[in-house]
Amino acid sequence: PAPTQPPTPAPTQPPTPAPTPSGPQTATYDATLGAPKCSHGLSCDSAGLLNGRGTMTDGVETNRPNNLNSCTDGGSGTYHDDESIDRIIVTRVTGGDGDLTEGDEVTITASVWCWSTGSSSFIDFYYASDASNPVWNQIETRQQCPGGGAQTLTASFALPQGALQAVRANFMYGSGDSGVNSCTSGSYDDTDDLVISVKPNPTVQGVSEAAFPSKHDDVQGAIIDGWKDTEADEMKKELQEMNQSTEKPKVKGRGKDGVKKGKGKGKGVNDDSGVGGLFQ
Repeated sequence: PAPTQPPTPAPTQPPTPAPTPSGPQTATYDATLGAPKCSHGLSCDSAGLLNGRGTMTDGVETNRPNNLNSCTDGGSGTYHDDESIDRIIVTRVTGGDGDLTEGDEVTITASVWCWSTGSSSFIDFYYASDASNPVWNQIETRQQCPGGGAQTLTASFALPQGALQAVRANFMYGSGDSGVNSCTSGSYDDTDDLVISVKPNPTVQGVSEAAFPSKHDDVQGAIIDGWKDTEADEMKKELQEMNQSTEKPKVKGRGKDGVKKGKGKGKGVNDDSGVGGLFQ
């Protein structure tokens, strides 16, 4: 009989190479969404796309208003004198070189310009798991500028399930009501969004968005209790009136006659207001 041939071994398949990280991404304007958008990557940077605000003097914002809900930016004031959001960056808290993935904790960093001493400039941060149909979730609490001029404000949260997500910074003079669209409408207010592409994570598929709260989600009770105080109620009312004002109060030492900010029609919070702990 013919000799028995050994079976032909199955060819060995080469191992599947690990995906190459995309690295840091710089956003480009997405005309369909109406906001800057990044492809998959380690981070997402708006670069100069958000610089300025609305139609403010010397600082007209390109592709304004740069947000998903067509929120209106205020057009009052002057660039790098009054409030504006100039840049937003989203980065992974733990670093690494992989693309942003569902479940990652990320930090939103907003580069802003705060008016005067910063005591009357405030910011809210939000995220939405679906940039095409955004439902905004506030991150942490409303923050006050730590000083005047160029400042950096941050907030962190865990990326929920969703392939195309968005973050929002709502920067305001005084303290406005963000309403159903999570944006204020004061004359000096700026609302900017940044859309980020997120890789899937099988371990979080089917997990509700509520499972990804911000790390300071437990502070809401303290805020509610604070408003019960009469003095805090009065300050809240003043800040709301400021937000709806079309002019700002006088600031000593500004301009050739010591006044640069208008005729002081609003009640305003001045340099000595002491409202630093109002939203903390």
